[in-house]
Amino acid sequence: MPDASKQITQQPVSWKEPKNPRKKTDGPWKDALEDFLEQFMDLFFPNWSKKINWGKKPKALTPDFPDQFATEISDRIFEVELLNGEKEIIFLHLEIQGQKLKELPYRMMSYNFATHKKHSKPVVSIAIALDKNLVCSTGLFEQIHPFKNEPYLQFWYDMIKIWSYKGREEELKKKDNIFALIVLAQLAIMGDKNDQELRKHNKTALFRELFTRGIERKTIRKLHKIIDWLIPLDPKHMIAFQEEIQQTAQTENWPGWDPVYVNTFEQVGIIKGREEGRHEGESSLLAKLLKRRFPREFNAEHLHLLEGADSNTLSMWAENFVDAKNIDEVFATTCLANS
Repeated sequence: MPDASKQITQQPVSWKEPKNPRKKTDGPWKDALEDFLEQFMDLFFPNWSKKINWGKKPKALTPDFPDQFATEISDRIFEVELLNGEKEIIFLHLEIQGQKLKELPYRMMSYNFATHKKHSKPVVSIAIALDKNLVCSTGLFEQIHPFKNEPYLQFWYDMIKIWSYKGREEELKKKDNIFALIVLAQLAIMGDKNDQELRKHNKTALFRELFTRGIERKTIRKLHKIIDWLIPLDPKHMIAFQEEIQQTAQTENWPGWDPVYVNTFEQVGIIKGREEGRHEGESSLLAKLLKRRFPREFNAEHLHLLEGADSNTLSMWAENFVDAKNIDEVFATTCLANS
């Protein structure tokens, strides 16, 4: 299989990564698990997945246990129903680990026991290790008896080592499972040394996979956002990526091509407007995006705020817009009633 990293001959472009890599990697993975839990289980635990009643939507549970662990939380816990006569319920404990954590085995054991205590149901604990340089674990927590010098308590949990799929990208592409695309997106930034040209190349290849598989539009939107989040680009390469993708999409007539959330393509519009000093274009673009995303909430008062804001304020609102769940979060630092 050709080595994609050898196809790029340019030197890596320097760009400062966000300061919080755990938050950056955890976020899209948590969304991916919540949106595509069935595909995740099909890919990594196909035999287990066959025993789950996917006709009943998994229920995401609140994962914190403040009485036992103060502010500590596990990443995702789901309630699923099995395909047996008694409709037995189990809980899938998914721990996404993107940084080195020596206490991971103890943490996995603690959350497993706490979940069992809280719900009185069997608990399946799964750790997802994103990078071998950050996490190394045998999937075992054990206590050694101080006098007998032998284990008296052992807890085993399952571990998925995403980095072990490095070099198996072609194998993943052939799988009829959309979660494989998410794994490919994670692999695309592993060991790339922040080479922006290589990232752009890999991201373009992934978007081609995404839009040529005949996936329904609703699913495309979710995958599109996750992949865009997992493979960040600096402004220069973001613009180049946008132009290349849009041209390819039109030339190849990609089905379902219609970015509908604030992603690379809409961020590029804001960046271009700011760089060219078009204040009116900046506010107009943000107004258009707000109308598109929050059609029932956007009103004349919001438009008035946009028209009267300076470039720095518009830039701040544009950044808020990326992760905002409602229009109030976009204008979080502004009191509409007093404007």
